[in-house]
Amino acid sequence: MTSERQDFRLMVTPEPFDPAEVEPAVAGTQATVVQFAALLSEPDTARLKAAYGLRLDRFIPNLAYLERLDTATAHRVRADFLVRAVIPFPQESKLAPDIPATGPLDLVAVLFDDSDAVAVTATVTAIGAHDVATSDAREIGGRLRLRLTLDDATRVTQVAALGDITWLEPVPTIVDADVPSAQTTQSGDPANGPIWAHDLHGEDQVIQIIERGTLDLNHCFFAGIAPNTPGPNHRKVRELFNPNKATPRDHFMKVAGIAAGDQIGNSGQNQDRGGAWAAKIAGNDANLLLAPPDKNRATRSLHELLEDGRGVGATVHNISWSTNLRYDTAARDVDAFCTAREEQVVVAAGENTGVNPKNASPSIAYNAICVAAAKADPDQMSRGSGVDGPSLDGRRKPDLLAVGCGIRTSVLPPTPSTGPYCDTDVQPRCSTSFATPNVSAAAAMVRQYFQKGFYPNGKPQRDKIIPQPSGALIKAVLLNATVDMTGHPGYPTDTEGWGLIQLDRTLFFEGGPRKLLVHDVRRDVALATFEARSYHFFVENESEQLKITLVWTGRPLTEASQPTPDPIRFDVEDSQGSFYLGNDFDVPNRVSRKLTTRPSSPADIANNVQMVVVNNPVPGTWTIRLRPAFALAPQGFALVISGRVF
Repeated sequence: MTSERQDFRLMVTPEPFDPAEVEPAVAGTQATVVQFAALLSEPDTARLKAAYGLRLDRFIPNLAYLERLDTATAHRVRADFLVRAVIPFPQESKLAPDIPATGPLDLVAVLFDDSDAVAVTATVTAIGAHDVATSDAREIGGRLRLRLTLDDATRVTQVAALGDITWLEPVPTIVDADVPSAQTTQSGDPANGPIWAHDLHGEDQVIQIIERGTLDLNHCFFAGIAPNTPGPNHRKVRELFNPNKATPRDHFMKVAGIAAGDQIGNSGQNQDRGGAWAAKIAGNDANLLLAPPDKNRATRSLHELLEDGRGVGATVHNISWSTNLRYDTAARDVDAFCTAREEQVVVAAGENTGVNPKNASPSIAYNAICVAAAKADPDQMSRGSGVDGPSLDGRRKPDLLAVGCGIRTSVLPPTPSTGPYCDTDVQPRCSTSFATPNVSAAAAMVRQYFQKGFYPNGKPQRDKIIPQPSGALIKAVLLNATVDMTGHPGYPTDTEGWGLIQLDRTLFFEGGPRKLLVHDVRRDVALATFEARSYHFFVENESEQLKITLVWTGRPLTEASQPTPDPIRFDVEDSQGSFYLGNDFDVPNRVSRKLTTRPSSPADIANNVQMVVVNNPVPGTWTIRLRPAFALAPQGFALVISGRVF
């Protein structure tokens, strides 16, 4: 092999530095960047792990990984024929760009998984940090982190220089993204609830509400029979985490009421009930993300809060607040959680009009559904609150809209309650906070649709039950069920994303005009790095729009890197040999572009949601082809096809 190597790197996202520029000797055990000359195959990965003890689990674009290596191992790795460069991880690459220049600073430090948190705590304390607390989500697929306070901002570089630390960022500041909206979500008509009409109200589903504070169990929407204690047998509330230290909060009450509120003794009848009124609620206190360590509250990561809910049966998680505009630890927690727990769905509020110029974390996580607010009927085809995409890193956010204006729901009384009450009120402003629980309710009912055996024949059948539909499938159904919002020109757009959610556009019920086809593929049987896969279906006639949605689960990268979707090439061929590419749209005409030849490269490598929309599709056999364009590991995915298909 010659000393000159061809550069096979694929430029997926801008890289913060090029490891090949320098190759200094690595002294001692430290954070080290190992860059490869080509995409690794599965046998390559297995060999490198076995030969050098590499973990290959913290990817840095492009074709590089963050490892902790000693001097001897670094030299051995550098000599491997697949390796392009081995250098120490630059200290400046450990620092988030929004760390203030003056203190005091409340910071989150991400550690290597094999770090000794006690020893690192002692070291940062010696540097000058105080109020140091550990958050350990390693057992659930997350990170080992420290929360710490530095009064002297000049000490940041000393902390970043520690070999155990891979990333430093400010502790996030949580900002609330503060009609008969449930029926509009189901059909587009506030007087028509076809999903409810098929006895899908959220039974056997648990929605976790992650909000600052907690619920007031005296409210009729959440109360149970005496002793009114949350738990498996409570009528409405499966669990309240941190109940003795959290204070009931109006924003929490509103969000929970819109998602699943239901009046005790009058179940399913209160006009202000939630979208999935028969679902149960788990409530978690988002203040735990910000809390300094003290005798009353522990500091916890969003990953751990999500896992709390999963532990009591929640599969849908509602977040009606935001933190940073960039892809931060909260967004990474969402993506890590959804990657480790493939059946989970996270729904998060986008920014409200006039708050921030772009949508923020955690709604910009790859696997989150980012929600903006539509106006109430009769103006639901226009946005009421939200900001235009794309995200700062160029992805389509918001994903969709739901009604977030004119909603009447549960509220706290003017003074703290001492007994039962049933106060509701119309929310005076449009808010993404209130649109988001409408989508969470829809997600719970979509999950129930599959768990009750409605697919594929449109009626409940015990032998058709899908016990655990994936989060990717639920998300794909919700996005497939969107409609173009006539109040905004073009489709899709940065204003409306994929449009207004309308469940009956995709969920098929016996006798309905549109059929539904799905493929739910988990990670253990997903596309391998160089594999191609085809799916065939038949279009019966041109009477209904054909809509195909692909969603795959995006993995988080290292904190120092921008995320990447590990793109899957997605194209569709009709029965006459014409082609359509995922996310290749004739935007003014609101449909996918029709091509006479199959292009050599995908139209979109930034988004892990891809769609093809065809009006008046030609009858006959159609073919969907999938192939990883740049995949580091198999990814679970879901395909949803709606129209006159079988």
